[in-house]
Amino acid sequence: MKNRSYNILIVAMVVITAMSIMLILFLDNAHKTFEGDIEVNEFGVTETVIPVRDLTLTPGDVKDYDVNVFCKATGSYYVTIDFLEDEDGYMKHFVNVKILVGGEQIYEGALIELLDDKPTITFDAVLDESEPTVLTFIYEMPVETGNEAQGTFSNFDIRVKIKKS
Repeated sequence: MKNRSYNILIVAMVVITAMSIMLILFLDNAHKTFEGDIEVNEFGVTETVIPVRDLTLTPGDVKDYDVNVFCKATGSYYVTIDFLEDEDGYMKHFVNVKILVGGEQIYEGALIELLDDKPTITFDAVLDESEPTVLTFIYEMPVETGNEAQGTFSNFDIRVKIKKS
């Protein structure tokens, strides 16, 4: 009886260990394949669409999203960013957007301008293969926004194109 208990305990420990290893690998793989990460191709154009769904803010709220840009070859790259509206939940009228590259601000303006006027944001960036360059998108609703923003949301896509200069 004692021998059987040890066998059950050993089997349980092996199963728990195997499940722990599978969970760690799954979480590591999920982090690597986050849709906000961009893997830049050295040749040709790398194009990625980052969906932003159900963006909701209240007056005074700030939400920021980081996108890691990985490249296989260090060098100068030409980057374009376009915002494409998917569904108008009327929030675009109340939100301001800032875009930072490696902590340096490259754009500041209203979300409605990005979605309705559709300007293309272009810049040159030096990407390093040893560490990712971080693109940060900051969405802010001014504190003085009134009740007209209640129940609003925004759904849009951010299209990022990167080509070696």
